Amino acid sequence: MSLPERTPSAKLAQIFARINMSELPAMSANVQELISLTGSRRSAAYDLAKVILKDYSLTNKVLQVVNSAFYSLGWPVNSISRAVTILGFDAVRDIATVIAIFEEFIKQGVDKAEISKLLTRSFLSGLQARQLAVRKELKVNPEEAFICTLLHNLGKIIICIYLPDMHREIERQVNAGRSEDDASRRVLEDLTYREVGEEIARFWNLSDNVIIAMEPQPAQPRNRDDAQGYLQNLASFNNQMVDSICRGADIGPLIERYGEMMALGQEEALEMMGQTVEQSEDLSSSLRYGLSKLKIRSNLRLIEQGEAKGPVEKAGEGEKTEELDALPTGGDKSVNDFVRDLTETLMGQFNLNDFYVNLLEGLYRGVGFDRVVFAIVNIQGRSPMLIGRFGLGEVEPDRIAGFRHNLSSQDFAIPKALKSGKDMAIPPNSPNAFPEELAPLVKDRMVYLFPVCLDQKPIGLLYLDRKAGRPKLDENEVKTTRLFRDFAVMALRKISRGH
Repeated sequence: MSLPERTPSAKLAQIFARINMSELPAMSANVQELISLTGSRRSAAYDLAKVILKDYSLTNKVLQVVNSAFYSLGWPVNSISRAVTILGFDAVRDIATVIAIFEEFIKQGVDKAEISKLLTRSFLSGLQARQLAVRKELKVNPEEAFICTLLHNLGKIIICIYLPDMHREIERQVNAGRSEDDASRRVLEDLTYREVGEEIARFWNLSDNVIIAMEPQPAQPRNRDDAQGYLQNLASFNNQMVDSICRGADIGPLIERYGEMMALGQEEALEMMGQTVEQSEDLSSSLRYGLSKLKIRSNLRLIEQGEAKGPVEKAGEGEKTEELDALPTGGDKSVNDFVRDLTETLMGQFNLNDFYVNLLEGLYRGVGFDRVVFAIVNIQGRSPMLIGRFGLGEVEPDRIAGFRHNLSSQDFAIPKALKSGKDMAIPPNSPNAFPEELAPLVKDRMVYLFPVCLDQKPIGLLYLDRKAGRPKLDENEVKTTRLFRDFAVMALRKISRGH
């Protein structure tokens, strides 16, 4: 079934005018070519390599992902054609498509954190759809299921990027109890996210199946051979499920509606989601950042334990809340980019808190830790304490906010590191290395401790970790981490001297 041509409505034209449609970039030629390769039986490794190699940055990022710990190949892969040979055409094309789409959208938006979360949810949904198509032997092309599900919320993504105030107002109304369709119609002058997405997809000349799969509440497939019906339901179900899990909400109603169609129970759905999250973490810094903000792991545990809830309650008026891991991000940046930014900041006037936010982002995204905490030594009270001040990474807010360590005892690793002023690396699950209250934080983690000292006096600590199984810091990464620690000391010294 092909879709009839139609011109944008007057109201949709008004919306486009607000976002200056003349400046809305067309989907890049590279992304369109990558998407057009979906399901092509004639495409070969050479065709895919040609598309990727047109973009130097995309080439580097694809090779970086292929050589990441996620694939654990054991030998370097230095060419795109070699990557296709080893991992397969479909895997490399999907990696490149996702990286290219992420790059384009993140570059355009203002609210980087919100865009990263939205894109990460879409990516996880796409991976889930592809897994389901393969596991349940559905009569759909798994890679087409991935692309259609990935772009299911294209309209929401576009509004988030180009009209962030409208997106925030829609989210506010949804959190207050309105349906998303109702809220978007009120804010977007009687339009839904879906209608915006459909028009953008036509503008970008995407396939009919991508547009059809934007249906939020599709009818059941007519039969097992109804490929379009299954594409619609895969896109709708997986996006709704990921959104529910990100809210920590019960997925029972979704399983009740879609479970029989997909031959899927709740336990299997949650198990697949956990595997999808695990597979995604080493694919790119943008994805890793998005995952860290979504708190999916902790929500999966709550749902598995039968403790699912509705949307998270907001703080009341006058309440002050602080999530220490809620730090901003930009597009993919190299370590050198962060070093240059921090160096330039130190040369002028700066806010110390803002400086440390940027420094932690450099360690988290530039060097590549799973969690980063900057804690300060507090000597007030009966005994000195180390108290978490800033944090970033995949960790529940209560754990990062509760990062405290009594320094009166020298039996543990952190007091020893601070007293000696020496950097330390603690292997996963080392006995008696940390007090009991920090056990949930450090479990199954390779922990690195970098004391921050001013005039040989310990004033703080950089706590950094990676999950067990991820590569240990190499020599260059250790040097880079020490450089960032030196930046922390230089900032403190400059502030103490009144700039």
